[in-house]
Amino acid sequence: MWEGIPVVRRRHLREEEKALWSMVVRDVAPLHVPRSGLSPENATEAEQATAAEEAKGKRLALAAQKKQPRHKRRLTTVDIPLFVPAAVPPVRVQQVVQPVEEIGRRSPGVDNYSWRTFTDGKMKVERRLDLHGMVAEDAFRRLMEFMDVSFRCGLRCVEVVTGLGTGQEGGILRRELPHWLARADMRHRILGVTYPHAGNKGSVRILLRRRRR
Repeated sequence: MWEGIPVVRRRHLREEEKALWSMVVRDVAPLHVPRSGLSPENATEAEQATAAEEAKGKRLALAAQKKQPRHKRRLTTVDIPLFVPAAVPPVRVQQVVQPVEEIGRRSPGVDNYSWRTFTDGKMKVERRLDLHGMVAEDAFRRLMEFMDVSFRCGLRCVEVVTGLGTGQEGGILRRELPHWLARADMRHRILGVTYPHAGNKGSVRILLRRRRR
């Protein structure tokens, strides 16, 4: 009667196949509807057994995955790396640089004779300020007072001594003096700045504007 009809025998799933199937159906939510013929108590027990089987399958799948080489490992939720946003590079703010009072620069309004006499060192120095050995803060305050008094007194040529200092660019007073003289409250009083001699850069002579009366 059954000749010629192949008999299909039920094959039991291997542990790897069970684990794979559990991963496939892990996101499927049960309907929580008791099967026909089962009481609510029996249906609950069946659901608990199914959940336990799924949990076992997940553990087996994770264990099998860890045994594989890392380059062949299938990514799961536990393998997803945490991406950290790259650090934002600090914004570089360009500093506002004050114009430097150029040594030897001639300002408009100076006649040739006065400028030549001034730069050749033949103009009489009417007052001298020695900042050598002072800290920058004290030197700046003394310079401001000195320039204000000299201008109000109507002086024409004054000299400020800073000293050479050490290093290729000299000491801090020598480096900062051109910036101090370039301040807005100082620059409008100055017609020119020069060194007394080509080989002496430890002091500068300043040609002041004449004060309007």
